[in-house]
Amino acid sequence: MTIRNFRPDEWASVGTAAGLAGVSRDWMRALAKAGKVRGFEIEGVWYVHRKDAAAFERNPEGRGRPKAD
Repeated sequence: MTIRNFRPDEWASVGTAAGLAGVSRDWMRALAKAGKVRGFEIEGVWYVHRKDAAAFERNPEGRGRPKAD
């Protein structure tokens, strides 16, 4: 993507994107760095594609807890 093709209405800051996805800002930033959602960094500020953030669903099971004996 070039700066000429950048559309601000399609991108959100990590904080806003985290709110859309229902996760923390740190988690959303990690998802963007890992390529799970489209994102990029400009001078230390991460932006995430709004549609990717809104469509993201956490694994409902999570890691789980160890079973007590």
